[in-house]
Amino acid sequence: MLFGDLDVADVSGLIAAAVTVVQIAIPLALPVVLLGILKEEKANATTASAVSWTVIGGFLHSSQWPSLLSADSASTKGVPRCIVLITSMKTIFAVLTWVAAIVTPLGLYESIVEDSNPKRGVSFHYVKDPSVFGLGTRPRADLPWSRVCGASNWVVYGSVDHPVECPNSFSNVTIFSNETGDYPIVHKLDSHVPQYVIDVFQSGLENMEDSVSSIFDIQARSYSWQTTRDNPDNPHPDAIVHDNGKPYPRYDFYLISSNLLANDYLAIEGLVVDMKNGGIGFRNHSVPPKSKYGSTWSEDLLFIEPESQCVDTNLTFDFNFTTFPSSNRDHIDSLVLTDRGGFANLNLTRPNATTTNAQSDPRLWDRAYEAAWINNVLSMVFMNVTDVRNISDPNRFGSFNYLDSHVGKQFPMMNKSHTFLPMKSPDVPVGIRRFGLSYLYGYYLDGLDFGERPLYKNHFNVGVDHFDLAASRCTGQSGHDNNNINDLPAACGLVYGIARRVDKKNSSLVFELGSSWTVPLYSCITAVKATIKRVTFKFNGTDNLSSLKVTEIADKVYPNETAKPLWGVERSDRKLEYARPLWGLISDNYKGNVSLHTLRQESLYLPAYEIGPHGIAFNQQYQNLPGIDFYARQLVNMFGVAKPDIVPDYSWPENLATLQKWLELSSKAETTSKILNLIWTDLASNSVVGTRGLHGARVQPSTAGRFDDAFTGPASNPPPVTFMRKQIRYHWEYAVPALVDLSFAAAILLATVIFGYLGRVTPRKIRRYLNKTSQGRILTTYIFGGKGDTDSQATAVVPHTLGRRSTKKWVQIFGKIPVTVADGESYFLSIEMGPQNSQAPLLAGSVRRRGSPDAS
Repeated sequence: MLFGDLDVADVSGLIAAAVTVVQIAIPLALPVVLLGILKEEKANATTASAVSWTVIGGFLHSSQWPSLLSADSASTKGVPRCIVLITSMKTIFAVLTWVAAIVTPLGLYESIVEDSNPKRGVSFHYVKDPSVFGLGTRPRADLPWSRVCGASNWVVYGSVDHPVECPNSFSNVTIFSNETGDYPIVHKLDSHVPQYVIDVFQSGLENMEDSVSSIFDIQARSYSWQTTRDNPDNPHPDAIVHDNGKPYPRYDFYLISSNLLANDYLAIEGLVVDMKNGGIGFRNHSVPPKSKYGSTWSEDLLFIEPESQCVDTNLTFDFNFTTFPSSNRDHIDSLVLTDRGGFANLNLTRPNATTTNAQSDPRLWDRAYEAAWINNVLSMVFMNVTDVRNISDPNRFGSFNYLDSHVGKQFPMMNKSHTFLPMKSPDVPVGIRRFGLSYLYGYYLDGLDFGERPLYKNHFNVGVDHFDLAASRCTGQSGHDNNNINDLPAACGLVYGIARRVDKKNSSLVFELGSSWTVPLYSCITAVKATIKRVTFKFNGTDNLSSLKVTEIADKVYPNETAKPLWGVERSDRKLEYARPLWGLISDNYKGNVSLHTLRQESLYLPAYEIGPHGIAFNQQYQNLPGIDFYARQLVNMFGVAKPDIVPDYSWPENLATLQKWLELSSKAETTSKILNLIWTDLASNSVVGTRGLHGARVQPSTAGRFDDAFTGPASNPPPVTFMRKQIRYHWEYAVPALVDLSFAAAILLATVIFGYLGRVTPRKIRRYLNKTSQGRILTTYIFGGKGDTDSQATAVVPHTLGRRSTKKWVQIFGKIPVTVADGESYFLSIEMGPQNSQAPLLAGSVRRRGSPDAS
């Protein structure tokens, strides 16, 4: 290519530079050509007509040669300063103009900008996702909602071993109780969700943009069909199966892909995924018609996002790296728990994170801090660092009669044979490439009081069950609680950060035998909330989802309190272990309904869920209501209760890039919380999809097909779309030479106007001075012996015709007289009348020529 990688501005500048070179070179070259044409005789004498000398002089002195060669016309000696200043400005102005001509075009550039007039009523159409998420999202047939509460006759959940009616369902179950126990009498088990229930939790959409989803616009990315059948081993023989044994759908979870390293806003099948801060927005993706330069618009979307807080326990695990890892297992030596102030500087006053209004003041950090405090106190009691008054009474936890620790004190976690401890459970998630997430507080002590030579006597018999208090105080919920809008869906646990080298010799990604490492330990909590966010999209390129970019995700701003969304949570007498409540956006018509908890604010912390004794959620996974299931299940999966073949093992970063990222984030408690947000988001984005888009609401087809196959029609009020257009723009710093040049020009023009207005300069005066300084007139005046200006001399010669002769008359009478100019002596010129030309006019007898006889 001729200009390589140059842009339009660069090419314009090069063209301007070439033109400027020509503009400078040609005016310099033409005088050279002219002088080359002039013939010189002896003593460098040249003969030409008087008017020719006027033209030659004007041409030579109007070029840049006088300045370059310091000729007389460029002299500053003996010349008044004002004249020097004015005459010098010509050169300065010329140079500025040359520079401006070259530099000014360099500031030009083309830009794709938004049109100033957004278009309304633009029709949107669905676009498919060509990525693995599009390929991995299950096709869906007529997929009704299903809801299962309590325990069915084919599985037992915790203490609930019988089916329960779901709130507002068509089921009919009564419980008969006697001294031997509770017995269900099942008249009907119906998994269907009544339409009027759906209508209630979608009613709030009437006050929202068409793009906002409800809980019933959230579907499972993966699903299967469930059938319950009679079980002869059922302890309740009167129980019957759901839906008379007909199949009904259930929500499943399978990993499609991980986006942990994306650090961007992503548009994938059915979702907008915030991999910068965490959170997923529900949207069945649709776009406006393709345009040459693309388009942009903004929508309100329902988002569900995690909110995490971490507190430093001020305890670290320290070890030496002895052998290179094999089979995803680090070989470490001298594992110790180091007191960094978590024991020695313990606040002896027990914290209390109880809150009466968790929706407005969840006190997440306080909850994580209380759990960390309980974890540290029980660890101290286990290792006999301090005493305890009553280990079974949380309110009388520690008497703290002594505290046997100091900052820097180390407590062994391995026996002398380097055997991994704890011995009763898998090893503590500590290593040079490990990131530990554990729902069990105090897990690192399990087994250290066993064996022939235990590391610790554990005089107060502190066990794992005692550490459960830390988790329960942190989550603030129990399966025996009735559903309450102030119970949060929170998960708590210990986070073991990425190991960092103690010495600064090498990077923490350099695994060197004999090196020393330290692992921070944090107490963390993650809650989940629903909110409305304003999302800005840009579409350009091919007509599929790969060309849709999310450019901004921002909190929606409301003009006043009444404009904020009204959230509703299902109210019933069912306990969390029986049924997880529905939630959603509701209209003002349902405010005050006895079956609803309502709240008007920007966001809603989603309803709580039951957590079992080992951190497992008692979720009704045999149902198809992902809007009340998925967020809780992924909270549980995040803290490690997962099947390795389904959920990725986040405790082993897959590559050095992830390891480096988590190494940086886990160096502080404040940034460790971001890791939890991103893990939950990664799991959630693999879990569900949104089915509402601007191309219309989804219609359940009667035959198998993708959920985008049929729609009710386009949105009634789509957002305005701003189409992009090309515009020439300018970098103004390149205009500085031109602006200076224009300033000079403006000043000169202003002075011209002022002198003209005052009458100090007129065309008559200009013409007079041009004639006075005409080279030919000066020469003829000199030759014919007159003194004074040319007009007076000419008048003396031809009084009747030369008083105010025009140039034409002067040329006719004097201009054609040949004049010879040669080098003289002592810096003078030798000026003589040249040879007579047949065309030269006859002169009056009173005129004499130097070196010639008197004329008659």
